[in-house]
Amino acid sequence: MKDNGAVGSPGSLTVADVSVVVDGRALVEGVSLTAAPGEVVGLAGPNGAGKSTLLRTVYRALRPTSGRVLLDGEDVRRMPGKRLARRLAAVLQEAPGDFELSVYDVVAMGRTPH
Repeated sequence: MKDNGAVGSPGSLTVADVSVVVDGRALVEGVSLTAAPGEVVGLAGPNGAGKSTLLRTVYRALRPTSGRVLLDGEDVRRMPGKRLARRLAAVLQEAPGDFELSVYDVVAMGRTPH
Protein backbone atom coordinates (compact mmCIF):
# COMPACT_ATOMS: atom_id res chain seq x y z
CA MET A 1 0.00 0.00 0.00
CA LYS A 2 1.43 3.41 -0.98
CA ASP A 3 1.79 5.88 1.86
CA ASN A 4 -0.50 8.86 1.35
CA GLY A 5 1.57 11.28 3.41
CA ALA A 6 -0.88 11.48 6.27
CA VAL A 7 0.38 12.73 9.59
CA GLY A 8 1.53 9.82 11.68
CA SER A 9 2.43 7.78 8.60
CA PRO A 10 6.20 7.38 8.68
CA GLY A 11 7.87 7.45 5.30
CA SER A 12 11.06 6.01 3.94
CA LEU A 13 14.05 8.33 3.74
CA THR A 14 16.80 7.73 1.20
CA VAL A 15 20.01 9.71 0.94
CA ALA A 16 21.51 8.75 -2.41
CA ASP A 17 25.20 9.51 -3.01
CA VAL A 18 24.94 13.01 -1.50
CA SER A 19 27.89 15.36 -1.58
CA VAL A 20 27.96 18.93 -0.27
CA VAL A 21 30.65 21.41 -1.22
CA VAL A 22 30.67 24.87 0.36
CA ASP A 23 33.18 27.55 -0.65
CA GLY A 24 35.19 24.94 -2.54
CA ARG A 25 35.46 22.65 0.48
CA ALA A 26 33.87 19.19 0.47
CA LEU A 27 31.89 18.86 3.70
CA VAL A 28 30.08 15.62 2.79
CA GLU A 29 31.20 13.22 0.06
CA GLY A 30 29.13 10.43 -1.47
CA VAL A 31 26.96 9.58 1.53
CA SER A 32 24.14 7.09 1.05
CA LEU A 33 21.71 5.69 3.60
CA THR A 34 18.19 4.39 3.78
CA ALA A 35 15.80 4.59 6.71
CA ALA A 36 12.69 2.44 6.42
CA PRO A 37 9.34 3.71 7.72
CA GLY A 38 9.47 3.81 11.51
CA GLU A 39 13.17 2.96 11.66
CA VAL A 40 15.46 4.99 13.90
CA VAL A 41 18.90 5.84 12.50
CA GLY A 42 21.76 7.44 14.40
CA LEU A 43 24.61 9.41 12.87
CA ALA A 44 27.89 9.07 14.71
CA GLY A 45 31.32 10.47 14.03
CA PRO A 46 33.91 12.94 15.21
CA ASN A 47 33.46 16.70 15.16
CA GLY A 48 33.72 18.02 11.63
CA ALA A 49 32.76 14.72 10.00
CA GLY A 50 29.69 16.23 8.29
CA LYS A 51 26.83 14.92 10.47
CA SER A 52 25.12 18.29 10.86
CA THR A 53 25.79 19.19 7.24
CA LEU A 54 24.11 15.96 6.14
CA LEU A 55 21.08 16.65 8.34
CA ARG A 56 20.83 20.22 7.04
CA THR A 57 20.83 18.78 3.54
CA VAL A 58 18.05 16.33 4.44
CA TYR A 59 15.77 19.12 5.71
CA ARG A 60 16.66 21.46 2.82
CA ALA A 61 18.66 24.08 4.68
CA LEU A 62 21.55 23.16 2.36
CA ARG A 63 21.45 22.06 -1.27
CA PRO A 64 23.47 18.97 -2.19
CA THR A 65 26.17 19.54 -4.76
CA SER A 66 25.36 16.08 -6.08
CA GLY A 67 23.07 13.24 -5.14
CA ARG A 68 19.49 13.34 -3.90
CA VAL A 69 17.43 13.15 -0.73
CA LEU A 70 14.20 11.21 -1.24
CA LEU A 71 11.15 10.97 1.00
CA ASP A 72 8.97 8.05 -0.09
CA GLY A 73 10.84 8.10 -3.40
CA GLU A 74 10.21 11.81 -4.08
CA ASP A 75 13.07 14.32 -4.20
CA VAL A 76 12.63 16.70 -1.24
CA ARG A 77 14.08 19.58 -3.34
CA ARG A 78 11.11 19.28 -5.70
CA MET A 79 8.40 19.02 -3.04
CA PRO A 80 6.37 22.14 -2.28
CA GLY A 81 7.42 23.58 1.09
CA LYS A 82 4.05 23.11 2.77
CA ARG A 83 3.79 19.45 1.74
CA LEU A 84 7.35 18.77 2.85
CA ALA A 85 6.70 20.50 6.19
CA ARG A 86 3.80 18.13 6.79
CA ARG A 87 6.16 15.16 6.41
CA LEU A 88 9.57 16.32 7.61
CA ALA A 89 10.61 18.48 10.56
CA ALA A 90 13.71 19.19 12.58
CA VAL A 91 14.14 20.39 16.13
CA LEU A 92 17.56 21.98 16.22
CA GLN A 93 19.91 21.34 19.11
CA GLU A 94 20.96 24.96 19.40
CA ALA A 95 18.57 27.89 19.26
CA PRO A 96 19.39 31.60 19.09
CA GLY A 97 19.76 33.26 22.49
CA ASP A 98 16.73 35.49 21.92
CA PHE A 99 14.42 32.55 21.21
CA GLU A 100 11.81 33.08 23.92
CA LEU A 101 9.05 30.65 23.01
CA SER A 102 7.51 28.16 25.39
CA VAL A 103 7.45 24.45 24.61
CA TYR A 104 3.74 24.85 23.85
CA ASP A 105 4.51 27.60 21.30
CA VAL A 106 7.17 25.48 19.59
CA VAL A 107 4.79 22.52 19.32
CA ALA A 108 2.04 24.81 18.01
CA MET A 109 4.43 26.11 15.32
CA GLY A 110 4.83 22.54 14.15
CA ARG A 111 1.11 22.48 13.39
CA THR A 112 1.36 25.47 11.01
CA PRO A 113 1.50 23.49 7.73
CA HIS A 114 -1.59 21.51 8.73
